[in-house]
Amino acid sequence: MSTNKQQLFIIAGALIGTVAGATSLLVHYVRQEIERRGYPSWHECRCEFKTQETIFQVWHSHHEQRGETIIAQEWGTYLVKPPLWLRSFLHYATQTLAVLNPFGRYIERVTLSPQQSYQFAAILHASTTNEDLPEPTYQDDLYVIWRREVLHFPRYLFDAYLRRLYPVNVPEDRLTQEEGLPALWDPASNLPLPNEGSLLETPVGTRIDCIGWAPAQISYCTARSLHS
Repeated sequence: MSTNKQQLFIIAGALIGTVAGATSLLVHYVRQEIERRGYPSWHECRCEFKTQETIFQVWHSHHEQRGETIIAQEWGTYLVKPPLWLRSFLHYATQTLAVLNPFGRYIERVTLSPQQSYQFAAILHASTTNEDLPEPTYQDDLYVIWRREVLHFPRYLFDAYLRRLYPVNVPEDRLTQEEGLPALWDPASNLPLPNEGSLLETPVGTRIDCIGWAPAQISYCTARSLHS
């Protein structure tokens, strides 16, 4: 019996040592990768975990093109006045999950500049039908600018946060008064996201690594430096 106990202790010790060694290597890898990617530290970060009194933590999202409008639905949980330790934990957990994310998805900060109406319509038409529009028979002097809007705030569990990004026609004489709209672009779906927040203040070209499988599962915590 004592021999069996000794063997069990040896096996258990070996397993514990293996798990401890693998955990240490994983922690070391995550720290190195966070530094290599240039993720902001807790003190530098401008994420909602630090700046917002109430946090809407997204667990799943879906966005799609409906005609000339981009619609985004987000499902999540409200965290009301979470303590500082939980905020800090969410910051570091977000960076860790982004490093270990096997999908490797990311979002890019772009600017949606004004476009000619016909050109915009042609792009949307080609993306949905794989056919080109016929050439216009008149001079189109209207241009398109982008606007974003929150359509619905979640009020109960499993209720969706609903946003949209949509174009508005403006005449050419107003074009000089309009600026491009800062936005986040999802290369996987080749669509912009109607998200708001501090990520829109990052430089154009900034890459934001996704935390999970949904494009809206992003945070300032995983914004890469432009030199990484």
